[in-house]
Amino acid sequence: MGVYFIEFPKLGIHLNISPVAFSIGSISVYWYGIIIAGAIMIALSLALKETKKFGYTEDDIIDMFLIALPVSIIFARLFFVVFTWESYKNDFLGIFKIWKGGLAIYGAVIGAVLSVFIYTRRKKMNMLDLLDFACVYLPLAQAIGRWGNFTNQELYGKNTDLPWGMTGNIIQTFPAQGVDGTKLVHPTFLYESILNLIVFAILLRLRKNRKVKGTVFASYLMLYSFVRFLMEFLRTDEFGIGDIRYNQVFALLVFVGALFWFIYLNRRKAVQPQENPESGTAFGNPENIEEERSGESEETEVINDPAPAEAKEVSEPSEAGAIKTEEPHPEPSDQSSNEERSIDE
Repeated sequence: MGVYFIEFPKLGIHLNISPVAFSIGSISVYWYGIIIAGAIMIALSLALKETKKFGYTEDDIIDMFLIALPVSIIFARLFFVVFTWESYKNDFLGIFKIWKGGLAIYGAVIGAVLSVFIYTRRKKMNMLDLLDFACVYLPLAQAIGRWGNFTNQELYGKNTDLPWGMTGNIIQTFPAQGVDGTKLVHPTFLYESILNLIVFAILLRLRKNRKVKGTVFASYLMLYSFVRFLMEFLRTDEFGIGDIRYNQVFALLVFVGALFWFIYLNRRKAVQPQENPESGTAFGNPENIEEERSGESEETEVINDPAPAEAKEVSEPSEAGAIKTEEPHPEPSDQSSNEERSIDE
């Protein structure tokens, strides 16, 4: 195809970026796969650093991750293939070429929720707590992962005259349906990346002040569905029938469902005050868990103290009293002893 490039002409930015990062023999390693893997590892690393605040162990999160990752990838790919079946019905092996792109986030979320459900049932943990903890890192991974779409020159938007409009050799050679390849297009990957970072920041705040179980995860579903609904007005990928876009319809359904679920959870008041911060079953204010533990230990020391200092002083005998009590009886005099001996004689 010649030299790969991506550029933002009005900003004076020109990048020579190929979708392939490097090759080992006949095996090509794509930037898309590297970026997705990096996004997952960054999100996992941040989650592991926060485990103790929320009463989990690193093993809890790693074990869940080892189950959720493959299941989420499988569901994400299946979701994408089902709704773009025309592209794969004559290329069955193409279904397995995930390194070339084609992972649907909603499929990944479904797979992740199913994995958490199975994991928490086996470990006898609270599912909503774990979802609230883990979902915070999803938009961060998504924000980073969108740059994989950038290197593939895919999932871009409609034509635009905005100063940050982009183009590239793949966009020009194989323009999406309804796109003029000679003109600039919306960098929708960049829009979604920025919005996902905002969602990440919001969820961090919501998790810190969580009052009801499940509301953080419900908020994630609402926020991301709203972002995706907006992005679909600009997207051009063939993921629908006519003017009906599957992702937009699905985003609307998820948003409405999550909104009703959020309202239901708040009315039910599912969260009770946490009695044992180490159990990880609730975290109204996780930053205070260590303070609560130290406060409880101090109170325990005071309560277990057998007697106040003043009581000890009163109960202890004075030195004078002790001397008086221990004063020995006078020994009999020599005269008395002699008299007793004379009588005996």
